[in-house]
Amino acid sequence: MNHLLDQYSVLLLDMNGTFMFGQDRFGPGENFHATYLSLGGAKLEPAQVNSGIRSCSEGMLQLYQSPLNYDDFPSLTEGLGRFADFSQGELPLLEQVFTMHECGFIPPAYAALLRRLSQTHQLGLVTNIWARKAVWLSEFQRAGISDVFSCQVFSSESRSIKPSLKLFRRALQSFPSDSRVLFVGDSLICDIEPAKALGLATAWINPRGDISAHADHLLPSLLEIEADSAKTVPEFAPAGI
Repeated sequence: MNHLLDQYSVLLLDMNGTFMFGQDRFGPGENFHATYLSLGGAKLEPAQVNSGIRSCSEGMLQLYQSPLNYDDFPSLTEGLGRFADFSQGELPLLEQVFTMHECGFIPPAYAALLRRLSQTHQLGLVTNIWARKAVWLSEFQRAGISDVFSCQVFSSESRSIKPSLKLFRRALQSFPSDSRVLFVGDSLICDIEPAKALGLATAWINPRGDISAHADHLLPSLLEIEADSAKTVPEFAPAGI
């Protein structure tokens, strides 16, 4: 084990952009109606499904970016009702459509890494998702990592989203108070800054190599956490963006 991992007994991990990729597929080229049909939908026209799902994504993204909503973020069901014009009877199916496009994929190399890390450290998950967690748990099972996390904190189980400290504190309750905790994530605002505000050590996944005073370590990817190339940020490093 390299020097970085030797310093910590608990690794708290972000998910999207950390070990899950290809998530949040809501761009203009996405065919939400095709997903709707694949899930058994039949009543709605393509334009209605495509525009409604996209409107919901855009509306919730605006809320997501405002600090006013960090501890009052709506559920996906609420978002569909607020930003899309769907009948009540179709909402459960359309929530499934949205979820299928929000959830990403865990590559085999990352799954294998998480299994190795779980043999030497306690692992925790703190992640922002808008839909309910069932599809993500299915992806964990497919990737063979269902049992690697001592705790899993999904934002959609509450009204808080990172960078709210509530989610981090909830995860920390699962570990002894004297645990040596490293938080690892790819977002400076949502992961690294709030973790540092709680006094946690931080590892920022940043392929560009940017430096921040909030990041104790820099990683080009999570796969490098075992490598000798993991970089410790000097204490005098200037604040990043």
